[in-house]
Amino acid sequence: MRGDMSNCVDFKWAPSPADWRSSLRTMVPMFRWAPWFAVVLGVFSLVLLFAYDDMLPAALFGLGCALVIGFMEPIAVWWRFSSNEMISRTVVGSADEQSFRMAVGPVREELDWAELPSWTETRQGFVLETLDEGSASLSVPHRAFASDEDIRSFRTLLEQRIGPAK
Repeated sequence: MRGDMSNCVDFKWAPSPADWRSSLRTMVPMFRWAPWFAVVLGVFSLVLLFAYDDMLPAALFGLGCALVIGFMEPIAVWWRFSSNEMISRTVVGSADEQSFRMAVGPVREELDWAELPSWTETRQGFVLETLDEGSASLSVPHRAFASDEDIRSFRTLLEQRIGPAK
């Protein structure tokens, strides 16, 4: 038996590209700032296009780069999500005072809370940083929980076992 199971929170969801995108935007600065950089580059390119007649090649190049930068992230997320069957399978999990558990099909993982150094809450859900190499994270969307009370219980567990949100 695993300690006090009265504080156990269960969750289950079918992942979507938006879940993965939210996690990437939280963990990787390039994904967070790319859309803003594309907008700024596009605006400067439009100024060059309409304000200076001799800057047409630079303006078109800037607009092209802005489009590539702006669409790079959503296309990369969609491609990665659709090309990997495991990423799109239903996730089932639970968390209690002892550990955080997730299962995707036959793959099961149990992490002690000490293996999760920080967490962030986004509009879509929770992003848990892991101690794996690089910027590894686990996402648990709000829709994974059966009720608002379960979301509050999970948030309380995170605050008690990991600390305040980042």
